[in-house]
Amino acid sequence: MWFNTSRLLSTVLLLLPLLVHASKFDIYNDFDDQEEVSVGEYERLSGDSLLWGPYRSSLYFGVRPRIPRSLLSGLMWFNVDSYQGVGQVRHFYEQFDNMKKANWVNYNPRYGGRQIIEDNDCHVRIIIDFVKSNDGKSWGVKIKSKPHKGYENTKISFVWYSGLETDKPMEPVPGIDADDSENGYFTMETPKDIHGYSGIMKFAGLSESLGLFEMEVNDGPKSNKHPERLFLDPELDPAKSHHISLRIPNDNIWRAKDIFMTVIQDCIKDLSERYSDVNDIPPQQAFILRDLSKFSGNLHIVQKIYEGSCEFDVIYNNAVTPQHDKITFENIATKITTVLESNNQKFKTHFPLVQPFHQIKYQKFAKEMLSGLLGGLSYSYGDQLVDRDTIFDEESFEEYELNGSVEGPDELFTLVPSRPFFPRGFYWDEGFHLLPLLKYDSDLALEIIKSWFERVDENGWIAREQILGPESRSRVPEKFQTQSPEIVNPPTIMMALSYILENLGTDVEFGDLEEPKEVKEYSNDALGSIYLDNPTLLFNYTKELYPKFKSHFEMFRRTQKGYVEDFDRDGISEAYRWRGRTITHCLASGLDDYPRPLPADIAELNVDLLSWVGVMTKSMKSMAKILGENEDLADFEKIEEEIIENLESIHWSENEKTYCDVSVDENDENMHYCFKGYISLFPFITKLIPTTQVDKIEHIVDMLKDPEQLWSPYGIRSLSKSDEKYRTAENYWRSPIWLNINYLVLEALVHYKQESAPHMSSDVAEKLALAYSELRVNLVENVYSQWDKTGFVWEQYDDITGEAKGAKNFLGWTSTVLLIMKMPTDI
Repeated sequence: MWFNTSRLLSTVLLLLPLLVHASKFDIYNDFDDQEEVSVGEYERLSGDSLLWGPYRSSLYFGVRPRIPRSLLSGLMWFNVDSYQGVGQVRHFYEQFDNMKKANWVNYNPRYGGRQIIEDNDCHVRIIIDFVKSNDGKSWGVKIKSKPHKGYENTKISFVWYSGLETDKPMEPVPGIDADDSENGYFTMETPKDIHGYSGIMKFAGLSESLGLFEMEVNDGPKSNKHPERLFLDPELDPAKSHHISLRIPNDNIWRAKDIFMTVIQDCIKDLSERYSDVNDIPPQQAFILRDLSKFSGNLHIVQKIYEGSCEFDVIYNNAVTPQHDKITFENIATKITTVLESNNQKFKTHFPLVQPFHQIKYQKFAKEMLSGLLGGLSYSYGDQLVDRDTIFDEESFEEYELNGSVEGPDELFTLVPSRPFFPRGFYWDEGFHLLPLLKYDSDLALEIIKSWFERVDENGWIAREQILGPESRSRVPEKFQTQSPEIVNPPTIMMALSYILENLGTDVEFGDLEEPKEVKEYSNDALGSIYLDNPTLLFNYTKELYPKFKSHFEMFRRTQKGYVEDFDRDGISEAYRWRGRTITHCLASGLDDYPRPLPADIAELNVDLLSWVGVMTKSMKSMAKILGENEDLADFEKIEEEIIENLESIHWSENEKTYCDVSVDENDENMHYCFKGYISLFPFITKLIPTTQVDKIEHIVDMLKDPEQLWSPYGIRSLSKSDEKYRTAENYWRSPIWLNINYLVLEALVHYKQESAPHMSSDVAEKLALAYSELRVNLVENVYSQWDKTGFVWEQYDDITGEAKGAKNFLGWTSTVLLIMKMPTDI
């Protein structure tokens, strides 16, 4: 059934107490509604500015709020020039879709921006502009389509859907069926018409989390052209919009494509029963939605069919948004222009590119890298699969088949490595995602860190992949869906936090730490660096999360501890081994197939893991210092000293002049296993080599610069060209160039060139400077050229040809190229 405005108004009056509560939008601060949440002005402003977004990043375009179960919307499209087009409905962003480009090119999560999609199969360029109201609680979308040259008359069907899910029943509302009120209230106000709709379609809704809202979908300007109605059935008019509504259970709105295809099949079946030869119906009419069930539910699907260039708008307005701030069809174009210009200015301010990358072509590239990274900002909510029962046999090194039990539901606010291939949270990747973000919006980076560390369980563990809810699981092979507390991942998020804390400087005053003051009287324009501009806020943040960070740190040291006493390693307290490695893979390390000691043995000690514990220790030390936790500070300083000592005493091979993993030989004697490559670099790239040890630094740089080992014209390869395992087997981390490690190499070269200067000869200093300047240019030029050639940045790059490899649109750690472009030309 549909409800007119007067009926909606009477419903609103009956639910006024609920609306007053919901209008505070405290629901996303306290989902359980157990207690009243008091938030300061900063929390309110930041929460509102980040409430809505294209947070369903696994879709080409999908909007939702940071509320567990609420209003989910998305866009689909397909070509209707032929009957085959319906088999290629675009919805989920897929790795192997035939796209020339599909990425955000101008985007700020707090305001909105622009995504451009070049669809080679549908022969169109689609521009999606998404903008928000100043209060952050309303939004609008403009969708434009322009055919590719030679396909000016191509016909495209666009499908917009919105579905309302709620976490708990609302109070019964007089005049509304129990089934309707149970899932909130979301209905089409435009009178039903089986022949279709002209002009604006209006919808209205009400839920506990959102309060009262309305949505409208127009048909765009008069210049839009619709296909001709060749078949005269009045229900099959491609010049009109078409609509169906269905009741869909919670956690199923994401199946909108499957639902749409099922309805289309039913419509085709009905046509075949009504007409003797359904093939007489042209595709632009055959695949029109028809409301066969005449039902009204919580999911609404709107279909439009256009020929040639077109555009249309979708606007969502919340009742609490001031009238002057609401998005309208009249002001959306102006708002889009304002947002795009504002984003351009902020990018120029925060990312001044340094020669030779100050040219316009690199600025366009860099802005797209940042926008694409931020366009992968995702909010997910749901249960996850965890196997807490399977205990790995440390001596078998066999692959385990995990049997997950459902835990949760939980939520996560995160950036993702790759929307088409890895549209979920990865603990190993996230720290690298945050590094460019720290330069742009450190407040958002800290919010993401907080979201991750709220996932710490009672034992201090965080799942290395965050696969929350059925929509996330649908994008992951079943084999990889279950997570195990037996396996950890490199703590890169703590590395990112260290960047913040270690760069505060010694003159920061935290004020009255016992009675921290709230930050007041800030506008939206101040968002982005409020934490760093207000040390009291940063103190509060650190104090709140410190127990979780400490628990996580202790879990790492406890569960990954290496065996020392059993192998004549007495007196060594800081030595570690990745648990869960197999003969062929060490997934926990993040360097999956990188060579490790064989035969595998429980005596193994891993240099990269010891380095990561060193990174964690530095982060914990910074936090303890801020909080005045002096006993903890002393403990962390002692742990750090021992880690630095053991990197040299355990892992440095004087014969190979590099750092190596350690295991034992057939006589249980300690032995270095040196696979020169990224593993060898970890003490260097984590800056744990003492600045006085110039000889070791020089050996590392010599290995970096050697073309027969790690140097290539496109970056530092992952494994030495001289290693027998080079480019063998899976070859994932056995030759390709990875931008995240290369960025850390550049940073380390800068660090040691500066900090080791008093101990370094001019010849060594020149080696570092030359390696830095050449590597920086090589990396950027290759990533840029592959982007220019393919339309995307990629997961990794071939060390011989420079060709792109792996997952496409990998705006995860490949976006560190942004930071490389703003690094100094020379050191």
